[in-house]
Amino acid sequence: MKKENVFLTGFMGAGKSKIGPLVARKLNCPFFDTDKVIEQATRKTIIDIFNNDGETAFRKMEQAILFQLIENNKKAVIALGGGALQNPENLNMANKNGHTVYIKSSPQEIFNRVKHKSQRPLLQVEHDENFEENLLQKIERLLKERVDVYESATIIIERDGFEPAHVVEMILTELGKLEK
Repeated sequence: MKKENVFLTGFMGAGKSKIGPLVARKLNCPFFDTDKVIEQATRKTIIDIFNNDGETAFRKMEQAILFQLIENNKKAVIALGGGALQNPENLNMANKNGHTVYIKSSPQEIFNRVKHKSQRPLLQVEHDENFEENLLQKIERLLKERVDVYESATIIIERDGFEPAHVVEMILTELGKLEK
């Protein structure tokens, strides 16, 4: 039985959690956000997991949740944490069980979307006079570290300048081309 999952990847703030449910509704399938599933399963926030258990523990939970979602769903839209596919096993599982969609945004657009959100453990920077400059540099550095994995996605969608509904239509169009 062929699995037709859609894995949304991209940097935090790219819009995976907003766009995912809209794509799932159009595809008439369930939506899962791996970060939200982890928070529900552990009854902890992602930032608490990072602070108390560490990133390694979080990445193990993330992998277990991803594999469980793949095992339990033939067709679903799954929003992945920004670093999930850096693990080659996760990337391999996603590629074997569906299509990966990279929702691509520029560092400046990501900065604009996340600068007021404090629940991003990998984007913690000191709130001083250099906050904005330091945050943008951190985004640029992390994005550079991840770009090769992101750009290995089956589909790459340029997000900047488009509202979520338009991004959904672009994703559906590209998925339709793969089905032909």
